[in-house]
Order: sequence, then C-alpha cells, then structure tokens
Amino acid sequence: MTDVNVVSVVMPERGVFLVRCPDSISIDECQPGRKAIVMLDYGLDSGEIVSAAQYDPAIHGDRVPGYRLDRFLQDGDAERIAENSDLADKMKSSFEETVVADVPDFRILSARLSFGRSRLFLRYISERRRPDLSRATSEMKSLFNVSVNAWQVGPRDEVACTGAIGPCGRICCCASWQKRFPTKVNPLKNMNQAGVNGICGRFKCCWSFEN
Repeated sequence: MTDVNVVSVVMPERGVFLVRCPDSISIDECQPGRKAIVMLDYGLDSGEIVSAAQYDPAIHGDRVPGYRLDRFLQDGDAERIAENSDLADKMKSSFEETVVADVPDFRILSARLSFGRSRLFLRYISERRRPDLSRATSEMKSLFNVSVNAWQVGPRDEVACTGAIGPCGRICCCASWQKRFPTKVNPLKNMNQAGVNGICGRFKCCWSFEN
C-alpha cells in the first residue's frame, strides 16, 4: 500500500474528503487549489484539492479511502456546473414553497446541486428547532430524483452564506477567506475595544486570529 497516493479535497460546503488518487494521475499533478471531480458515496461531485501525499496508515488511517479522484475539471464541466446552479435554484424554490406552508419563517440561504445531480445541499434558517422537512424531501425525490441534505444553521453561518461588511469596513472573515469558524473565541482581553460582537451578534471571529 505504500505506493498509493491520497488527496484531500474540500467541497463547497467546506467539508474535506480524503480520496484515493488513481494510477493514471501523478501526485505532482494534484496541486493545491486545482479543481477536481471526485467519486463519493452519492456519486460525482466537484471540489478543490487541498493537499496530496503518499498514503501513510499512521496519518491517514488503517484503510485506504474508498472515495477516489475521478479527474481534473475540464473546459466542458463549467457549462454543466452553470446548468446545475440553475437547476438548484428551481429545486430550492420548490422545496421552500412546500416547507413554508407549515413553517412560515423557513428560509433557504444556499442551495447547491452535486456535479452528478444526485444530491441537493441546502442550508436554511428557522426559529423552529429542527422543523419537519420530510414532506418536502419526498417531493424532491419524486419531482427531481434527488436526495436532500439540509442543514439548519445559526447567525454565523447566515453571514458566511449571504456575505456582509464587518464593523472594520472589510468583508467579514467568514464570507471571504475563513474556511472554518474558530473553535475558541476569547474576547475578555479585548474588552477595552469598541464592540464585542460582529454583525451576526456573536463574538468577532477576528479576535481568534489577531495575535
């Protein structure tokens, strides 16, 4: 197994998958930032390469990943991704209309259709905790033959999805360069600064990075 190469790929939803690199693709071709098509458990999807290395059980676990790198993004793939975006908007509207009948404050922040068009990824907000989405999910399967992954998100995620200008006058960290929210934010040492919270109402993410 020492001759197996593995690649870390970050998806648009910020999840990272470890995939196996086929023999036809060299590790030198897998440069960080390069777009690729990967085969996951729900079919083909597009992501961005983060890193590549030779498989090491001590680092990557005792099993070679079942997911695999299918190929790099090609010129013709951009057209399909654009079509997927239009389809995702139609699915989003249909899904939202069905749920709003039962949950009036339900609102979808983002919708993305996987490259292979088998999975719809939704992020939504609602004051109701874990609203019942089963009827809408069943309708999506019946109308569009897609499975739905829906995440209820909080204020930080809402800003990250919609984008906004922070109190500093720049685009919010979460909506620009920040890949993941900080696990710990301690504003106590900065209490002398004006404004404890960002526009999302939570402690400013930037305080985790300033030092």
